[in-house]
Amino acid sequence: MSDNAAYIESVLGAISETESGGLLSDRHEQGLDGISGSKTVGLLQRLVRGIAGDASSCYLEVGVFQGLTLISAALETPDVACFGIDNFATLDPDGTNLGIVRQRMATFGTQNAHLINQDFEIALEALDAHIGERKVGVYFVDGPHDYRSQLICLTLIKPFLHENAVIVIDDANYPDVRWSTRDFLLGHREFKLAFDAYSPAHPANLSEDEKPRYEAGWLNGVNVIVHDPADVLDTMLPPTNDHERTMYLNEWLAHRLRLGELAPQALILADAVCSGDAEAEAAARAALSSAYATDAEMFAARFADRNMYSAGLTESRLNRKKT
Repeated sequence: MSDNAAYIESVLGAISETESGGLLSDRHEQGLDGISGSKTVGLLQRLVRGIAGDASSCYLEVGVFQGLTLISAALETPDVACFGIDNFATLDPDGTNLGIVRQRMATFGTQNAHLINQDFEIALEALDAHIGERKVGVYFVDGPHDYRSQLICLTLIKPFLHENAVIVIDDANYPDVRWSTRDFLLGHREFKLAFDAYSPAHPANLSEDEKPRYEAGWLNGVNVIVHDPADVLDTMLPPTNDHERTMYLNEWLAHRLRLGELAPQALILADAVCSGDAEAEAAARAALSSAYATDAEMFAARFADRNMYSAGLTESRLNRKKT
């Protein structure tokens, strides 16, 4: 068996073990909890254990939240350097998550866990400044779930990946996530989708009977990618549909409008109007007006449609050879 085939077989084995065994170690009762599925955390534990002993390899995640996956990975294999990128700007309205992560790191004594407190794009563009000469052996993507952010997480990491890297992408239920994974795989044929799993809805919309099953599993979906330059695996792509492509066209139509940033508030209002919910409509109108007032001066300076945001850009430029 070739080295590449053996590596892929080990990843498939870790996935199979996780399907049947879940977590390697469970510290929920000790206060280490979060919103990742138990099987997702269990797979990361196994994969990080698989790179133990290779000083040139490390674990990296984008999206730390409150530290469940970062600390779980670090605790499982103390001799592996584990890095987490997050500027704690999203899903943290009270600004408490950074403190929670630091407290948990101190409580569990994870000396091999390191926070990179930066915007993920800035951190990934110059990742070697943080991880040194190491290569990323296990990469967990759980940051912003819009299409561009997901694709950026996959493309910017390429120069820093270990030859036998595994990429685990969380929240693959989202169409943005599935489409970005699909497009990355089609444009980088040396990578293959080794495993995917989905649930019927976001955890917030699962019934009380359904939720425990998926919390013990892959929760909001997962994609697992391996480096396969020897073409060991068949081509497999995340499921997508044409309706989802229409939503991306709508993004372009919304972005160019004067009030493009207010699309979420406008859609909440539209939902209330269309459903005939007068109370919700009044609340949505107030929220939309408030959001508009915050940036009214910026909106007033724009065109009604076809805003390009190109004013001030150079009219032409030519790249020259280095001297």
